[in-house]
Amino acid sequence: MSLEVNRTTAEGSEDYVIQLNNVKKWYIQKKVQKKDGKTERRQHIKAVDGVSFSLKRGETLGVIGESGCGKSTLGRLLIHLEDPTSGEIRLFGQPSDVLLKKDPLKFRRNCQMIFQNPFDTFDPRYTLRKILMEPLKLHNIGASPQERLDLMLEILEKSGLTPAKDYLDRHTHELSGGQLQRIAILRSMLLNPSFVVADEPVSMLDVSVRADIINMLESLVKEKNTALVFISHDIATTRYISDHVAVMYLGRIVELGPTDEVLHNPQHPYTKVLISNCASLNPLERREAIEIQGEPPTPINTGPGCYFAPRCYCAEEQCSREYPPLVDIGGGHLVSCCKCCEK
Repeated sequence: MSLEVNRTTAEGSEDYVIQLNNVKKWYIQKKVQKKDGKTERRQHIKAVDGVSFSLKRGETLGVIGESGCGKSTLGRLLIHLEDPTSGEIRLFGQPSDVLLKKDPLKFRRNCQMIFQNPFDTFDPRYTLRKILMEPLKLHNIGASPQERLDLMLEILEKSGLTPAKDYLDRHTHELSGGQLQRIAILRSMLLNPSFVVADEPVSMLDVSVRADIINMLESLVKEKNTALVFISHDIATTRYISDHVAVMYLGRIVELGPTDEVLHNPQHPYTKVLISNCASLNPLERREAIEIQGEPPTPINTGPGCYFAPRCYCAEEQCSREYPPLVDIGGGHLVSCCKCCEK
């Protein structure tokens, strides 16, 4: 995986499935009503505020952070469910917005998303037969109805929904959340996409089925050599499935690098806080949780300094003056912290 965060040209970009260069998504709140009844001028809500990374085929990038840090907005930007305010997103070296306009069907086949809530993913009037058959017909996969049916049965059997024929004519309300999420993953992977965004795909499922869903997703991604962005607030799950991990805070990536390096040797204070408050996979390991003070962050009109500085336990005066750039501290491990910039 490339961790070059200041890429400005497309040189060598054909090696990457997807590239982001300083991508931003700002929403405008036109009127704000104050407690005294007065109205303030419009404000900028910086949901995603300058994100850059590159991802090759077969690689998985985990994105972690608190609720409201911009993870899901980033996921929607990656597959153009929303358009960025500024910055560039490239797919196989070409601007993704241009590819979408040129051939929307091909773009949607190449870029798929797995949503958090499987119960909201499908039309409840449809049977599984129609849910799986429609995308195959739309994208002209399979030479005949029988070939498409065989493909559907094969992938259902592989996913553990057996006997597959018994499931084809069921409606979504006849399935559990775990079974529905399997179908959501299968429907996406049936199209052999180049790039998939999984937005907290197991957070709404029972703990007993999460491991099976993650294993199935990981197996399909490796089998089809697909690039995956895995969005989650669960550090243990992210560590299991990801090759690299990005830690987001208030719309920005504050730490990025190989998963084990970031999680075992965190450098940014925010990453240290997240990990210290996460249950360890080792029951014998003792951790002392790091507490932080202050109100939860707001992405409205963020200041010039480090966004984490008001809550940081080791903030210095310079932290409030300017936002630190991502600096490579070795081995592709990037950190956005004033103290790391000094080293």
